[in-house]
Amino acid sequence: MGSGAAGVSPGERESVPAAGGQGAAAPPAEDAPVPARAFSGRMLALAVVLVAITIMLAPTVRVFLNQRAEITALEADIAAKEAEQRALEQEISRWEDPNYVQQQARDRINMVMPGETSYWVFGDPGAPAQGSAAAPDVGTDQPWTATFWDALRRAATD
Repeated sequence: MGSGAAGVSPGERESVPAAGGQGAAAPPAEDAPVPARAFSGRMLALAVVLVAITIMLAPTVRVFLNQRAEITALEADIAAKEAEQRALEQEISRWEDPNYVQQQARDRINMVMPGETSYWVFGDPGAPAQGSAAAPDVGTDQPWTATFWDALRRAATD
């Protein structure tokens, strides 16, 4: 037996604690940890539980997302209705003004105040007088649709 302690083999010397037994001893080669298997029964059980939870929660999450979308659409609809309500309230406040009512009666149904005389002027205000108007160009090279459209536009503005 060589240079080591009496009765201790070279493999056992490595496992003896150094200096008073407080240091960490290296485990013997026979007790080395076995690497975990890549696929164990616990992992399979965990996967089954996670799949079951996912299957149970999927309809609930779908309903939740549908309801959130519906709530968002309803909030947008409410905002639009509130804006419309504000516009209508402003219009009501305008109709409460007697001057506005009088102006609308003059513009819409051509009412006049007592003692006023109403005149209707037909034609374009910037057009020359009836007698001096030149005959319209009949021989133009425009298609009939353009001529019709021009006549329609003139009739709408006159």
